[in-house]
Amino acid sequence: LDSMSDNGVENMDLGEATKPAAVDNDGDKIQSGQSISKRKSQPKKLTAGQGETAILSSPNVGEGGQSVEKSATQDNQADSSSEDSVGSGDGSENESGDESSSSSSGSSSGSSHEAAILANLLQGEQGEAIRAYLNRHESFNTSDMGQCVPMHMPAPPTFPNEMADFLRSPLCQSICVLAGAGMSVSSGIPDFRSAGVGLYDTIRPELLTATELEQAIIEDDPTVALDKGMFLRNPLPMLELKRDFILGTQTKKWKATLAHRFVELLHTKLGKLTRLYTQNIDGLELQTSIPKEKIVNVHGSMGAAACELCEAEVDFDEFCDKISSNIKDITGRDENAPATSTPITCEACGNPTVKPTIVLFRGAMPHQFHRRVAEDLPECDLLIIMGTSLQVAPANSLVYRIPPTALRMVMNNEKVGRRLGIVYGEESVRDVFAHGHSDETCLDLADQMGWLPDLAEIIDELPESSATLLRHRLEQREEE
Repeated sequence: LDSMSDNGVENMDLGEATKPAAVDNDGDKIQSGQSISKRKSQPKKLTAGQGETAILSSPNVGEGGQSVEKSATQDNQADSSSEDSVGSGDGSENESGDESSSSSSGSSSGSSHEAAILANLLQGEQGEAIRAYLNRHESFNTSDMGQCVPMHMPAPPTFPNEMADFLRSPLCQSICVLAGAGMSVSSGIPDFRSAGVGLYDTIRPELLTATELEQAIIEDDPTVALDKGMFLRNPLPMLELKRDFILGTQTKKWKATLAHRFVELLHTKLGKLTRLYTQNIDGLELQTSIPKEKIVNVHGSMGAAACELCEAEVDFDEFCDKISSNIKDITGRDENAPATSTPITCEACGNPTVKPTIVLFRGAMPHQFHRRVAEDLPECDLLIIMGTSLQVAPANSLVYRIPPTALRMVMNNEKVGRRLGIVYGEESVRDVFAHGHSDETCLDLADQMGWLPDLAEIIDELPESSATLLRHRLEQREEE
């Protein structure tokens, strides 16, 4: 009860009748008039494994959503400074043998006083909040970084059967999803990094409207074409590279995948989706019924436009019309494209800096990201990590900024995030690994949840590869 600050009961007045004889859960007496929150307000430390910095989760999310890191040495110092009120935990809580024997002999009376305090609290204004807290956080095992779970969850649920049970259970009330490029791969959108086919491997700088020096720099490092500094000096290379992507987003050339639809069902069927944090800029999540306020585009979106300098919003359809008429097609497929490119000027400030609302390299993260992280993560019960390498910060910080009692489910082709504290195999106590493509693993879990009929209703709205996968599963179920 002492650490329930999130539920507004940390400094609750227990009433004079209960204070004089109050004891804590270890049977130690609390001095008359001393609140329980002052008795044990310090959180247990998370020990850093293998010399890494221990990053404490929800209690240490700072302003702007930035996590606060504490070294293992600082943790030890903090614990030492609080030993007077908490005890060292090694049997030295009592200064003398007399006090120890007194505590032992009074254990039965201590239990009755604990019951009286708890009954008093449960009947008060915060009773419902306390009940919910106790149901979700009975006790913790903080023996290792990232390895803290309620004792009523002795092992992580298996995938997909037990995970489906967990999703339905009252232990799971708030779900956050962190998605990467793997979520959209079945839609057919080309990615940046794939060898031989990705944008960075196929870029031809000589076709871009740029000086010889700029072309040479882009050839040496293709990411420069999407750099904020380059865009402010010369916006045309970025717009030329993204022309097809921008116009394809407007015409819905690519469709939301099974993975998108699964996240949609977490909202429409389960009602437990708190937020979708997507690192993708394709805007495919907007084709679902997920409310816009539940979506955080960590790296911006290709489905909206604004000025990079004054941030004035621009109508997306009007922006696409200007892209079509002002920006040349370096692929040569659009016969109606202009032969040369001309900048798109912002009507608000007059600068040629209108672009999709994507975050350029060396650009600032959206304010919404930091605000939502601070709001969402302290109450998160399950973080679903889907189709991402977890190599890009600060999006990957969600992994260690959720509460240590929250579960993490990695739905990926490969094991990722070990350096961030994710544990795989028999050593794991809170991490679940669903191995496979995002569409496949999402379909497995949707099947276990009984959501195949819901997916069947929108099968014609899926990309071909997703639709084929779903048809095959539906046929299997019919045969059974």
